[in-house]
Amino acid sequence: MPLPLNNDLDVILNLDEFAVQATYRRKDALGDSTIKGIFDNETVPVDAGGFTAVHQEQPRFTCRTVDVPNVSYDDYLILSSVEYRIVAWVHNGVGETVLQLEKN
Repeated sequence: MPLPLNNDLDVILNLDEFAVQATYRRKDALGDSTIKGIFDNETVPVDAGGFTAVHQEQPRFTCRTVDVPNVSYDDYLILSSVEYRIVAWVHNGVGETVLQLEKN
């Protein structure tokens, strides 16, 4: 049974704290919606088979699962006029979904 974290998510996804607004656009053109979430763009090392370290950005957006209930590959998220393609997602079972993004 999932934990009732809705009140906690409201606090975590407060726009006056860490959250930002984004436009969620479905690939099937059913319309845009505005959602709140936490964006981070971690840089991670990637093995490129050489002696020099290579790093790659790994953008992701954490939001409420109810805001993206039918998320699918190739939907889009627009943040600060930058369009990202959704390439993967994980529903954590407690009301949050992490969207893995790729700059379009």
